[in-house]
Amino acid sequence: MTALSQPTTLRDALLPGASTAPRARDATPAPTAPQSPLPGLSTATLVGLILLTALYLAFELAFNARLLDVVGGGASADDVHHIEISGRLLSGIAVALVVLQGLLTWRARCVRLGRAATPRMGVVLLLCGLTVGGVYLGLQQLVDGIVASRSTEFRRQALNITLIQQAIVDGRVQLTGMEQDAGLYARPEGKAFLALFPAMAASVQELDRKIEHAKLTLIAEHVGHQAGGIQGYYRSYQQAMDGVAKQWRDYSKLGSANVDAEAEVAKQHRKAWNDYLSDLGKRGWTPSTVPGAYEGRVRQSVRQRVPVPSDWDLRDEAGFRAAVDRKVRSRFHGQVPEVKVRGQRIAPGLSQAAFTTHPAVQAELRDQLKLPAGTSVPLSTDAEGFRRQLYDPMRMARARTEAAKYNAPLATFADGGSNAAQGLDATRAALVPPIALLCSLLGAIGHLGKLVYLLCKLALRLAARQIPAAVLPRLGWAILLVPFVLAAGIWTTLSHMDNSVTTSELYQTLTAQTLQRNQADDAQQQRSLPLAPAIVNALHVVAVGQGYAYPYNEHLRVHYLQGITFGYRPKD
Repeated sequence: MTALSQPTTLRDALLPGASTAPRARDATPAPTAPQSPLPGLSTATLVGLILLTALYLAFELAFNARLLDVVGGGASADDVHHIEISGRLLSGIAVALVVLQGLLTWRARCVRLGRAATPRMGVVLLLCGLTVGGVYLGLQQLVDGIVASRSTEFRRQALNITLIQQAIVDGRVQLTGMEQDAGLYARPEGKAFLALFPAMAASVQELDRKIEHAKLTLIAEHVGHQAGGIQGYYRSYQQAMDGVAKQWRDYSKLGSANVDAEAEVAKQHRKAWNDYLSDLGKRGWTPSTVPGAYEGRVRQSVRQRVPVPSDWDLRDEAGFRAAVDRKVRSRFHGQVPEVKVRGQRIAPGLSQAAFTTHPAVQAELRDQLKLPAGTSVPLSTDAEGFRRQLYDPMRMARARTEAAKYNAPLATFADGGSNAAQGLDATRAALVPPIALLCSLLGAIGHLGKLVYLLCKLALRLAARQIPAAVLPRLGWAILLVPFVLAAGIWTTLSHMDNSVTTSELYQTLTAQTLQRNQADDAQQQRSLPLAPAIVNALHVVAVGQGYAYPYNEHLRVHYLQGITFGYRPKD
């Protein structure tokens, strides 16, 4: 039986038409590398994305805290500009991280399917860099567009709102309907309210008229604050008076030399005139009796000693004295320079008090101390006199000048108008902080959800072999919902929470007016999806969320990120 089976096998293999099907053992496929039970990004790539996302999140949260400091610290237009640059850069990085994850996922899929057109890592990184730049420029254009599109009425109103905001920061006004706590605006919820205040106050009808009675006082207070208060202004006064004292000391040294010169002129004039009269007397002449034929000879004799003009009248004692004066002063040339202040020559020999009250010196002091015309600057004064004579006049004079800008016609705030630049700066200061805070909060929540998603995916990857194969795909899809569920949960929670600011009467009033104003805009523009409720809800979430998050974010910034400033350094 065995001998017959071998030829049969050979025949089957060699004869034409014979079956050439491989044996069963030959049909077994060659062994391949084991497939991951959860295909996608490699474990190493997941870990890298987790670290990058966590690093970004740390900087985003630290920036969020610093942004709140900018608003609560009475930021200038420059401060807003610098913090805005940092915010746009972080937003670009945030989007680039999402793009990076998408490109790496696509690249891993191409490799898994064996596609030849697999994007190189260099291309991936280049696209991420372009994303950062594109988002940065896009946000700049967006914010610039929002600011530039505001009406002239909004620009002037923003100027007045930022005046009130600065007064609140400085503690110079108390808002009715708000908790009367001096430390409120140093706390996170107070700073968040200050950030939102301009956006909410812009909805108040006839705001200019409502604050008109207090506007001049607010401006005067603001001017005083800019000058460092009465103590800071007194230091400026002392510096100015120290400068005048130094001028007088220099003047007094030169003045004694000038007095000597004056005395020498008088002495030389008397001597020269007496010599002239003596010479004439020897011939029995006087200046008025010299014969005409001898006038030229007498004049020539005088010119040898005194530089009188060639046509000098022999009787002209004043001209003779002027010639002596020129001769004596030429001898003092370079040793007795004239003392001038603001182009006016100051006579020698003045006391310090007289020097200080000289009109030219007073004019210079008024310019230095920004005082109105006609104000007399005393050499010294007591505290009450200083306030009455200098500090209050300075504040009110500058306040009246500034008030003209706050009450200027709307046309001056249009592009190209005299107040256009100030209006745009005020509009930017009013709009950028709340927009930046909202974007920062959204970025933090979004990337927190993304970080949790990546951690869940990594955990699922590591535990995949212990999970039934039928369940694994469903879990993979389920974790995609994690970022959205987390973000929605945080947002909903914050929407239903309150703090001392959001429960205040003033906040409720401003919220109601904001809702009413935006509902009117929705109706006017016939929006199918009204924005008013969304705007009010976003303001509430920012006001509450910033209050709870700030302490942790600030601790992270100071202790773990070396106190990074993001371009803002508060003034002491």
